[in-house]
Amino acid sequence: GGWSRSASFTVPSIVMADCIEEHWAEVNGSDGGGESSGGEWCAPGNRNCPGKESIKWQNKSVYIQISESCSPMFGSLSIRVEDEGQSVYIVWNPTDDPNQAATKAVSNLQYAICTHISQIYSIRLIRPSLGTPQVILNLRSGCSHPPMFFHSGRALEFQNKLQEYATLTRCDADASTLLVNDSSNMLQRSLHGLDMVQSSPGVVRSRAPTKPSTPECQAEIDGDELEWSREIGGEWQWRYLQGGVRVMQGLRSGWKKASAVASDVAASAAELLDQMDPPASTMPLPSEAHHHPAGSRPSSKANEVRCGDDECVFVEHEPLPWEDQGLIEEAEFRGFFETNGRIRDIQKLRRRAFYGGFAPNVRREGWKWLLGCYPVNSTRKDREHLLSQKAKEYEAYRRQWESITADQESRFSKFRDRRHRIEKDVIRTDRSIDIFVDDNGDGLQKLYRILLTYSFYNFDLSYCQGMSDLAAPLLVVMEDEVEAFWCFQKLMDLMEPNFHKDQNGMHTQLQTINTLCKDLEPELYDHLERKDCSNFYFCFRWLLIIYKREFGLQDVFRLWEAFWSRVRGQDLHLFVALAILRKHKANIIEEDMEFDSVLKFVNDLSGRMDCLEVLKDADFLSQEAQFRMITTRSARNSLGCA
Repeated sequence: GGWSRSASFTVPSIVMADCIEEHWAEVNGSDGGGESSGGEWCAPGNRNCPGKESIKWQNKSVYIQISESCSPMFGSLSIRVEDEGQSVYIVWNPTDDPNQAATKAVSNLQYAICTHISQIYSIRLIRPSLGTPQVILNLRSGCSHPPMFFHSGRALEFQNKLQEYATLTRCDADASTLLVNDSSNMLQRSLHGLDMVQSSPGVVRSRAPTKPSTPECQAEIDGDELEWSREIGGEWQWRYLQGGVRVMQGLRSGWKKASAVASDVAASAAELLDQMDPPASTMPLPSEAHHHPAGSRPSSKANEVRCGDDECVFVEHEPLPWEDQGLIEEAEFRGFFETNGRIRDIQKLRRRAFYGGFAPNVRREGWKWLLGCYPVNSTRKDREHLLSQKAKEYEAYRRQWESITADQESRFSKFRDRRHRIEKDVIRTDRSIDIFVDDNGDGLQKLYRILLTYSFYNFDLSYCQGMSDLAAPLLVVMEDEVEAFWCFQKLMDLMEPNFHKDQNGMHTQLQTINTLCKDLEPELYDHLERKDCSNFYFCFRWLLIIYKREFGLQDVFRLWEAFWSRVRGQDLHLFVALAILRKHKANIIEEDMEFDSVLKFVNDLSGRMDCLEVLKDADFLSQEAQFRMITTRSARNSLGCA
């Protein structure tokens, strides 16, 4: 995979052009260019490259070396970006050498590299403890560019800069290899299948290089030529947010299972069960309720078992029935407060919101309590003062980006890219809702300002696609821009892990669904595992934007109120996912669905589910999970049972 060179390596004065030409002819045949036919290195790629004005990063001390018999050729490596971040190129040009003959200088230019990011399958970054860092670009065409040696270092800086324009996923089998905008596993198939951005004309198939770092980092090669759109760029990972599914064809074999999740998964599942306040160290006896029909909630008592040091004593436990309490109207809502405005019992309000939800005329205030915008002991005057202070604080954050001049913006690429993404998302968000219908209306302008201001409030997270889906309902309910912003900030405090680039937050939730399904719905789990679907990637959209696209707006309000109440802990949304799958497990099993079929099936459920029924089923499952027998000793230990 390349050679380590000393950082003090001295460049010989001889010209390497003849050596390179000879090597190209050897690996590529007589044409001296194009893809290799099983050879080691690729010939240089597309030469229709952006100009120097598009350079976002540059290192002028990077050399290439075709083989150990060739002398190194120094040049300049750069990342160039066009179309506001949509077209990204990695470019290497040999440095002009005034001491060499003009004909040789021209010859050297033949070996310039200009590769669009969509053509790169993976990047291998080698940083030896002694020697020169090097980078190898493995292309989707099945070959690789020669190693690029960073004579003055800065290889990690190159990686960090490239991550601003593409998603780099570390290969599990080789930590030095980064997959670029990887669409070769089932998670990415689910992401690409639900398009939020304009669809690319190309048919995306994954194809491995003939000489990548390790076989485990390859996808199956289907033998067809690839069609790659220049549009694939930086937004690949959020294409799943558009309603309607385009299930990708091809790649029917060679799929690898998802990488193992962190070692604390069992502890994570245990914490989930502990949140719901079960009796200390209790476990159930297997019961017939384990196999009740999909979507039903048995009325018979569930068995509970207490684990002691030497034996288990079985007792009975009956899940709490669902309480249909109706909406919280204004008169009832006022009754939760003392005369000075201090709330009497926040837990009673949360429980009432869980079973009934808020009427429209009290939802604006009710959500602020559920999201934690108000201190629990605050009076009415305290809250009025707090809102006044928060309005000033919001204006301060907003002025930060409003005060950026055109001259500043011309040298502030991150701001330009961020603003462009927000503009593009806002114009496509909830346009059927009254306040967002008008292209130039106040609603879209407020939503735009809220999202851009939040990107300055939270620099580390900034803006990610999907956030507009979460902010829009808050603005609908709050109506006021300042109040909507601070509610959004509280919501993002809860949901920020969903938007981290490493996706660890999402993977942990999916793995928890895996654990719950395995215990509560073993028949469904066995089917999904046989079909290599037990990673539950088809639930990704549900969790990312908490079912925003699955139900009508009023149902979304009702569902979010139940989630935010925390009556069943902070993971009720995971039981909602399991409740939906349980209700439809007969279809999934009887139709022998594989991943593509399940993905299409669950997304076709959008707008066709009964929100209250799903919520009731999820409530039952959350209680059932407290008393389910977990048979493995490691899981027993994590729950405190010997």
